[in-house]
Amino acid sequence: MPSTPWKQRFLACGVGAIGALGFAPTLLLPALLLSFSVVWFLLQQTLEMPCPKRKAFWLGWWFGLGHFTAGLYWIAHALTIDLATFGWLIPFCLFGLPALLAFFTGSAFVLTALWPYKGISRAFAFAAFWVSVEWLRGHLFTGFPWNLSGYAWGFSPAMAQVASLVGVYGLSLLTLLLAISLQYLPSRQMFQRTLVVTLYLGTALLFVWGRGRLQAPDVEPASPRAMRLVQPNIPQTLKWDPAQRETHFRTLLAMTKAPSALPLRIVVWPESAIPFFFEHEPFRRIVIADALPRDALLLMGADRRTPPGVSPLKVWNSLLVLDTSGRVVSHYDKSHLVPFGEYLPFRETLNKIFGPGVLKNISAGTNDFTPGQGHNPLAPAGLPAFSALVCYEAIFPGDVVSPHHPRPRWLVNVTNDGWYGNTSGPYQHLQSARFRAIEEGLPLVRVANSGISAVFDAYGQTVGSLPLHTRGSLDVFLPFPTRVVPPYARWGDWITLMLLLATFGVAWALSFRDE
Repeated sequence: MPSTPWKQRFLACGVGAIGALGFAPTLLLPALLLSFSVVWFLLQQTLEMPCPKRKAFWLGWWFGLGHFTAGLYWIAHALTIDLATFGWLIPFCLFGLPALLAFFTGSAFVLTALWPYKGISRAFAFAAFWVSVEWLRGHLFTGFPWNLSGYAWGFSPAMAQVASLVGVYGLSLLTLLLAISLQYLPSRQMFQRTLVVTLYLGTALLFVWGRGRLQAPDVEPASPRAMRLVQPNIPQTLKWDPAQRETHFRTLLAMTKAPSALPLRIVVWPESAIPFFFEHEPFRRIVIADALPRDALLLMGADRRTPPGVSPLKVWNSLLVLDTSGRVVSHYDKSHLVPFGEYLPFRETLNKIFGPGVLKNISAGTNDFTPGQGHNPLAPAGLPAFSALVCYEAIFPGDVVSPHHPRPRWLVNVTNDGWYGNTSGPYQHLQSARFRAIEEGLPLVRVANSGISAVFDAYGQTVGSLPLHTRGSLDVFLPFPTRVVPPYARWGDWITLMLLLATFGVAWALSFRDE
């Protein structure tokens, strides 16, 4: 292994990039485990050098730079939709965002350097610090919990069930412990070998438990409801073209009208499905109502705005529920907006610097979307109550269901991943949404403009799906929620906190055996 700081950092950057193969669509868990194993070895070397804290931080920063650049490169694809306006930002997006996120990983490394004990005690502390920093990344500055380490278990439906107990953060902790404990398997100290073997045996038992959970599902019985998912696959470059909007609208209507072998009661269109403000064009309500199956409700992604002439102008990214008379019977406004995509942070200050109207959001132009009031469940007549999630709201563990209202019976995620083309982004987004179903014990219906649309049952198993960049519809029955609310759905990140405290406690206890 290299012994000079810069050689270590370049190697850390490379293995960080390799670790991104652990996420969708490849889901190569061994690549992520190898990545953490190698960088843990490098960190131990670094901590034996002069000025270990500073060197540890930069080792972690370079590891994070490689990890996030390889894992999040797809975000820059959104800027290619309007190259004339946003093309100059591509290098900043491709490397700038990973460089910022790398400060989180660097913090985990420097915190490990501050841990007063060595050996396997420090290894356990490193795992706890890493997951603590992942949690902070998911909450600070509006949060960005993308590609959490636990998502690498998505390849195994059985192991993914562990998320119902401890959430994806708990799986992240398990991932780190498995990766860095490998070094201690050939240890001369019996207790270290025993600890590692126990850890791997425990993982095997979790796998067996997960298999059993899948083989004996326990769900609440209810009347079956058939639904149709509509995936129009409209290219993002054409989606807002005024000359194409009638064509897009007719496409959605035709796909909705198509006959079905099932008695459809629910039809779902994706995020911002219609290229106009629906509420201010009432004649279109009649057209949509005529297209709906008898007694069906339409769940439609659409933008809302204040009436013309009303000041100040407000725009919402919403999900509307329409009945067969064309009446909006319920709606949800997206509450967790995307920075720089749907609103510009510190807009007033930046406008003073650059001038009003100069800086634009990627999807909202010079106007900011207005956030909604949170995940209050919608319960229109004829439908079981559901929690609506617009776009990337589905990536936030423990924040997809309101704790102040009765538990919904399913989750609806409408999105538009057409911004990201044929990259890993849509696959990673899908994987995140799937884990929300497992954590909450609720089926999840996901409808994307260009894919991937899918229906997951309350155990995260795929009931049906439509592939990326395919125009089509999917008719399925809505799955049922679990009879027993999963532990993570009950207590959320209190479980994460308890796991981290327990891991730090084990690390402290191990310090006595390492002496």
